[in-house]
Amino acid sequence: MPAPSSDSQLTAVIGFTLPPARMTESEESYLTWQAGRAKPTEYIRVPVTDLRPEIESTEAVAPLDQLKKRGYAVFKHESGLLDQIPSEEGTEKYLNETADLLKNVLGCDRVIAWNSVVRRNTTDTGEKIVAKQQAPEKGFVPTSRIQPIAGVAHVDQNAEWGFELCGKAAGKPAGEFKRVQIVNLWRPLHGPVTNAPLAMVDPNTLSPSDLGTHASQFGFGHDIHHSPSQSWAYIRHQMPDEVILLKCYDSDQGKNGEVLFCGHVAVQVDNDAEGLSEELVRPRESIEVRLVALWE
Repeated sequence: MPAPSSDSQLTAVIGFTLPPARMTESEESYLTWQAGRAKPTEYIRVPVTDLRPEIESTEAVAPLDQLKKRGYAVFKHESGLLDQIPSEEGTEKYLNETADLLKNVLGCDRVIAWNSVVRRNTTDTGEKIVAKQQAPEKGFVPTSRIQPIAGVAHVDQNAEWGFELCGKAAGKPAGEFKRVQIVNLWRPLHGPVTNAPLAMVDPNTLSPSDLGTHASQFGFGHDIHHSPSQSWAYIRHQMPDEVILLKCYDSDQGKNGEVLFCGHVAVQVDNDAEGLSEELVRPRESIEVRLVALWE
C-alpha cells in the first residue's frame, strides 16, 4: 500500500466547459445531441485536496453522512470479484454485490444496477456509441466495450433525465416511489492509480452560474464551468479496496438540506507518480456501476 501523502494540498489540471459568454454558439444549441460534438473546453490547473488521510482515518465520517453533506463518499470496501468481471457471471455477481453495498449505506428498500462501464486511460480508446437503454442492462460484460476516461467536469444526469431514468430502471413511474436516487460506485481495477484519478467537487462550493446543461447520447446532464470558489478533492494513489460513491440525482431535490448531486471528472495531478516504483505506474483502469435506489 502506498504511503499516505504528507501534503494534502496538491494541484491538478481539470477540463471545464466554457461559460456561455465565451462560447461562439448558443448554449441552447447543445441541447440537441450530435455524435462527436462537445462544448468548447478549457483546461485549468486548480488546487485539489488529497483524501487519503480521511479514508485512512479511524474516525471517518459514515458514508451516508458524507453523501448528504457533499454528494460523494469515500471508504474502504474490498471485493473478491474484480478478477471475475470479464465474464457474464462474474459481472452479475459484482453488480449484485455493489447493489447490496449501496442498499446498506442508504437504508433504502431496493437498489437496481442500471449499467456498468470500464474505462481505461489510453490513446487507443475512443468513445463508443451505444443504444439508449430502456431497462437495466443484462448479460453484458463491461470489459468487452472499454470506454475512455471522462475528461470534462460534469454531472451525469440533470433532474428531468434522472427522474426518467429511475422510472425506466424500476419499470414504473418514479413518482410512485417515496424517493429515488441515482448513485454511482467507482473504483479502480488495479492500483495505485497514478494517472487520471477521479476528482470530485464539493457542491456547496458551486454557484448556479457554474452549471450548464447538455444533451448526451443517453439523455441530459450538467457540465461545469470553472470558478475559483470550487473545492476539488481526490484519493491519491487510490487502490481497488477504496471506493467512491457519487450522488448523481435525488428526487428529494435538497429536502432536509442534502446536496442535489456531485460533479466529477478524471484529472491530471501534478507529479502524482512521485515516490512510486516504475512498475506501479500504468494507465488507470476503473469500473463504475450506475445504481438506482428506491424507497417504496
